[in-house]
Amino acid sequence: MFFSSTARPLTLILAAAALTAPAYAQSGGFDDLAGGLAAESKEALAASEARVKAWFANPEVQALKARADGGSASAQVAFADRMRADLLGESWSREKIQQQMLKYYAMAMEQNEGLAFARVGEIAESPDDSWKMFRARDRGEALSYYEKGAALRNREAVAGYLRIALDPNYCSFCEDQGELKFDFPKLKAAGLFDKGPGEHSIAYRTEKTGVLAKAIEYATPVRLRSGDAAAHLLAAKYLTGVQYPWRAGVGITKEQEPQWRSLAGDYLLPRNTAKAIAILTELSGRGDNLASRKLASLYFTGKNDGGGAVLRDYDKYIFYMKRAVDNGSVLAANDLGFELLSGRKLPADHALGFEYVAKAALKGYGPAELSAGYALRDGRGVTQNETLALDMFKRAADHGEIDGAVQAAAMYRAGRGTQNGRVEVPNAYAYEKKAEAMRKLTPEMADLVKRGHRDKFE
Repeated sequence: MFFSSTARPLTLILAAAALTAPAYAQSGGFDDLAGGLAAESKEALAASEARVKAWFANPEVQALKARADGGSASAQVAFADRMRADLLGESWSREKIQQQMLKYYAMAMEQNEGLAFARVGEIAESPDDSWKMFRARDRGEALSYYEKGAALRNREAVAGYLRIALDPNYCSFCEDQGELKFDFPKLKAAGLFDKGPGEHSIAYRTEKTGVLAKAIEYATPVRLRSGDAAAHLLAAKYLTGVQYPWRAGVGITKEQEPQWRSLAGDYLLPRNTAKAIAILTELSGRGDNLASRKLASLYFTGKNDGGGAVLRDYDKYIFYMKRAVDNGSVLAANDLGFELLSGRKLPADHALGFEYVAKAALKGYGPAELSAGYALRDGRGVTQNETLALDMFKRAADHGEIDGAVQAAAMYRAGRGTQNGRVEVPNAYAYEKKAEAMRKLTPEMADLVKRGHRDKFE
């Protein structure tokens, strides 16, 4: 990947933005972007120019910009967000677009808008945004902006701060290339260049411990809100723990051992199932369906891996799944219904199982449509209805379920569920071809299709 040697840190750009933002923002729309043309083909550049001008001419964009120029911090973030989503990466006036986007974030930061700090942190952290802006990702910058936003109690900033704090391969003097390696220029800046490997290890663990402690403090406020990303991330990491890389303890001398003992251990964040359950229980009680489903999963399988035992408890599984269903979760309805229909681990209750599966099928969830098709075809938990069964199988096939296509084809060939019970070969052939096309997908692509469908119902 190529990055311009003249790329400046976001900190410098935003510092300039904070000084000039109001005057710049008042000066108008796309006319401010006339400079900085990229070396592109004339056709591509003209197309990019047309898109940028059309974007600024949009009445909704003009109205949002007017509110931002009027001093509304939330509008300033929203306007910058739209520029980031719609214009970042355009070749026409690329640098000017970036500068104007960052100026609106700077205006909001001047008003202590925590979300603006979170957004700039995301830009510094994001490989995609870095690529579009021809600059290297800088998680050190990201961490500093996330911390400022977290101090203002913005939960997106808290999640970003925690995410970087929990990465054992990141530190202020690390290379930040995916594994723990210390960077010589950064070591020099930190006053560690002429120190031995043991001192590097101690400095690394000391920094990680301090940053993580602050991150946990930010992530566990007195009252959590449903859907809190930081709380979910912390709970997930408490369940698995976060191990230190093997390099984290290299070079400790006998003289350093007393200091090292207070920092030693295999885990940056030790496993702690009780803390994870406490976080998820609070989120579930506030209507967080994902937390309810995570708790249900814990009680369905049980857990005992060193972080504290959780006994298998099907009554608690049903309790948390029903809570999520009652709160509108399609995924919980499908999963609970499937378990009750199959009787694999729970005592089978076909009628109740079909009731839950039907809730999810009526919302268009493919796996639930498939289960409903089987139940309707076989009369399990519901009066047999092959016409509806065929319709469910077809819907499941349209939502990426290969077995839906197979079963629909079989029913058409047998004349089951069709008009007047007639065999319909052309329709059977169409669904056989659909199943064949699904089989040709690589396992990765098939999983991506299913994941994309499931994500619509998360």
